Amino acid sequence: MDLEHERRLTAVEQRSKSNTHRLEKLEESTEAINRLATSMEVMVSKQEQVAETVDKLDGKVTALEAKPGKRVDSLVDKIIWALCAAVLTFILARLGL
Repeated sequence: MDLEHERRLTAVEQRSKSNTHRLEKLEESTEAINRLATSMEVMVSKQEQVAETVDKLDGKVTALEAKPGKRVDSLVDKIIWALCAAVLTFILARLGL
């Protein structure tokens, strides 16, 4: 009976060592996963900041792109008014006024 107990005890010790080794590997994996999760949180935060900055810059670029168009529209308005004034002056001069 003692021999049987010794064999069983040896088997349990071997299984215990194997389980300890497996647990150590799992702890390392868990630590790596935790570091990865933390890194992902930081990346998401930074990505949100970048998205906000891009949105702000997009608004500024849109405003800058519209500015030359407004200048051209204003210039066309002034040219039309000048032509209207010249035609009206010509007509009034022909009428003798």
